[in-house]
Amino acid sequence: MTEKILFIIAILVLATASFWQISQSPATWFDEGINLGIAKSLVSNGTYSLQIAPNKFVENRSFLITTNYPVLFPVATSIKLFGFNLWAARIPMIVFMLTFAVAIFMLTKKLYGQESAIMTLALLVSFAPFYGNGKAVLGEIPGLLYFILGLLLLASANHSPLKLFFSGLLFGLSAATKPFFLIIFPAIMVGELMEFNVNKIFIKRWIIIACGTTLPILAWLYSILPTFSLSAITTTANYYANSYAATGFATLVAKNILRFFTETTPAHFLLLLIPFFMIIYSKLKNREKQNKLEIIILSFIAINILWYLKTPGWYRYFFTAHVLAFIFFPAALTILFTKIKVLRCPYIDPRALTLLIVFLLFIIQANILISKRTDSLYYSNDAATVAKALNNSMKINEDVLVINAPSIAFLLNTRNIYQYLQINPKLAFGKHSLKNENNKPHKFIVAHSLDGIDIPNIREITNSKYTQIEFGSYTLYTLKK
Repeated sequence: MTEKILFIIAILVLATASFWQISQSPATWFDEGINLGIAKSLVSNGTYSLQIAPNKFVENRSFLITTNYPVLFPVATSIKLFGFNLWAARIPMIVFMLTFAVAIFMLTKKLYGQESAIMTLALLVSFAPFYGNGKAVLGEIPGLLYFILGLLLLASANHSPLKLFFSGLLFGLSAATKPFFLIIFPAIMVGELMEFNVNKIFIKRWIIIACGTTLPILAWLYSILPTFSLSAITTTANYYANSYAATGFATLVAKNILRFFTETTPAHFLLLLIPFFMIIYSKLKNREKQNKLEIIILSFIAINILWYLKTPGWYRYFFTAHVLAFIFFPAALTILFTKIKVLRCPYIDPRALTLLIVFLLFIIQANILISKRTDSLYYSNDAATVAKALNNSMKINEDVLVINAPSIAFLLNTRNIYQYLQINPKLAFGKHSLKNENNKPHKFIVAHSLDGIDIPNIREITNSKYTQIEFGSYTLYTLKK
């Protein structure tokens, strides 16, 4: 009964924190804005791409759409019903978060029991990045949800063709959500090989799983590559492998490894995993049988971290691994404390010690969640404010150029919107000019920053021909009369 009450309280805490200031928390930003714009274009124009000028859309969708239909279709449906605003777009994301919390509780309960599952859930709902990444229209939590649901079905499948097929379908939806989740397939294969090796049973299971995976993967490929070609697929794969056009990988790897020992968020993640690593090592040393689900999730985490090491180092890139680490932490602590000889005395209860440590970690995380709730990273109304100012001041025939601020473009009422998006130093969408299709200067320009924008003489032109008004982190430029 106590566990059920705690479960309900945890879900209520999650729901309350998720709905708190849904439009302002977290601050909307570049990647979310692109996803919002694609959903808006789908609803307004029936075009599955981003509008960058009146009646003009991004053609190279494979370079643009990195969060796909398993997220964007629910978001498009919500804004179709409730309007083009942030709270309507984020309602489906909260549904994903609540469902994910229940799914991770069920998976942890299956692996380690109800008490560990409650502790995992408590750590999850007090984790600030869960809200920062989960409430925004991004693919991490939805992709993890499909992955976890697929694992739950795989664990109960035994040799049931139907369950194996539907687990493959869920894995396919995970991969279709975001290309990053293609790493689930080598992770699942490692777990399957640990149980079956390469034999007839293994091959049969993988054929069935692959059949389930095919439909969502094909739908994903069609959505970004309407015309199939080997060169297009190769180009897309190369882009996804380094979408930020980073260079100097050796330096990046060294810096990112160092982060796990010098920065709090990576160090927090590492500390969560250390007890589990020790348990796995002990099992391997004693040749004990490994749990397939543990191996799959651990393989996913390992691949995620290897992938993270070559990125610019933003914490979001290992967020998925960070969240999954909560599954192992409470149970691993209890097992570890039971094995440590110095703690084997009648006055020290391994279970009670685990509860104490988890409770202290929960308090620390909850304090960060509450104290940081109004920080600019987690809370901002700037985009809505500048969009409102533009909506009130623009006449019906006037146009606006939105530079690297797609969230504002989503919130604007006018159809005379031009966008310029600098995806990375080598890739941009939109016209490299401050003039519209009629070769006239845009009446309004709004930008988050002009740094790194590959438009000729942009600073000279905006400084000499436009007045400037600051709206928090955005600047509104108005053409001088």
